[in-house]
Amino acid sequence: MSPELIGWLAIAALFLMLAFGIPVAFALTAIGLVGYAALAGLDPALGIAGLVPYAKTAVYTFTAVPLFIVMGNFAFYAGFGTDVYNTARHWVKRLPGGLAQATVVGAAGFGAACGSGLAGCAMMTKVAVPEMIRLGYDRKLAIGVAAAAGPIAQMIPPSIMMVLYGIITEQSVAKLLIAGIIPGIVCALVYMAVVYFRVKANPRLAPAPEPFVWRQALASLKGAWAVALLAILVMGGIYSGVFTPTEAAGVGAFGALSLALITRRMPSGGLSAAFLDTAKTTSMLYLILVGAYIFGYLLTITRLPAELSGLLTSLDVPRWVILISIIIFYLIIGMFMDMVPAMFITLPLLYPTVVKLGYDPIWFGVLIVQLGEISLLTPPFGLNLIIIKGLMEEVEMTEIIRGVSPFIFGAIVTLAIYIAFPELVLFLPNMMLTH
Repeated sequence: MSPELIGWLAIAALFLMLAFGIPVAFALTAIGLVGYAALAGLDPALGIAGLVPYAKTAVYTFTAVPLFIVMGNFAFYAGFGTDVYNTARHWVKRLPGGLAQATVVGAAGFGAACGSGLAGCAMMTKVAVPEMIRLGYDRKLAIGVAAAAGPIAQMIPPSIMMVLYGIITEQSVAKLLIAGIIPGIVCALVYMAVVYFRVKANPRLAPAPEPFVWRQALASLKGAWAVALLAILVMGGIYSGVFTPTEAAGVGAFGALSLALITRRMPSGGLSAAFLDTAKTTSMLYLILVGAYIFGYLLTITRLPAELSGLLTSLDVPRWVILISIIIFYLIIGMFMDMVPAMFITLPLLYPTVVKLGYDPIWFGVLIVQLGEISLLTPPFGLNLIIIKGLMEEVEMTEIIRGVSPFIFGAIVTLAIYIAFPELVLFLPNMMLTH
């Protein structure tokens, strides 16, 4: 049996195991070891099993992941996201669908202290949705905007997905993090435009806009100072070259904890809950990382990545056709699994093709993160849909899907903007070359 055939059989077996509900990390590890043993022998496979768990996780860059996660958890339990939402509420309430607009702005602001789209969705569902429903907003609009706005946290640094993409592809994590700033703002503006035009077309979706009051707006700024300070510390430190991404993660985590304790915002049990959530998330990611590296060793000796890259780049079609095909592939796979494990599984196969076609790896990383945002919204297994269902048991899943559908369209439009105008993504990272 040829190595290439074993490689394709391994990929088929992997997706079969995932379809039966076997955890991604265990499926990757099992298939990788069995396939490697079949090609190279049992002893080399056991050698990899003993080497990878330490050698591939005891990496300096990867320490940024748990630090960014705990930073976001500190900010979440201290209620800093609520402060940002309340500030945004005073500044955009004059716009049609003012509270829905504030939800988008608040989620983007919270993203500067939290790199998780799931946490952003949970916070906005708890804080913004009940208030919108109480004031007469259409429930589908309220649910949809909370589900869509939360994932903006995955784009705006500190972004855990950006760090993981950088580790997988061996790209500069600092440039990837900075690359997410403008795309994150663009995504927020597109979602705000979706709310604006929907409410304009159907004023019954939201009550009349409230008058803007300068005194209230200026006074509300004091509520957002903690997140603003964290954003300046993390993004400013990385962009200026003062901190490496790992150092910035440490400073951000320490800053979030210090602010939560100084302002006495950390609730009883919040500190232990933040550490426990961080341990659970980090352990899951570490296990997936180990499995992905073992599976990657199998793919390497089968030469599938090189063969696939050569095949795709040799096709007599414009390179953008291949890019769109890759994007459609990710849109489909994102309907059935979270993008984090999908990255570990697919990037070793597809990333060489993207680079060989001449696309910028940093720009492609932003596309992957945007596709990750879309995967959180698309049924049947969009995790944000499941989170909202869990927090609002009285709401039917069909209503949640109907509410989020216009924002899925907005997210795809945003993706198209990144593709059409790559300079939006690359402007800030390219400026870092001067530092």
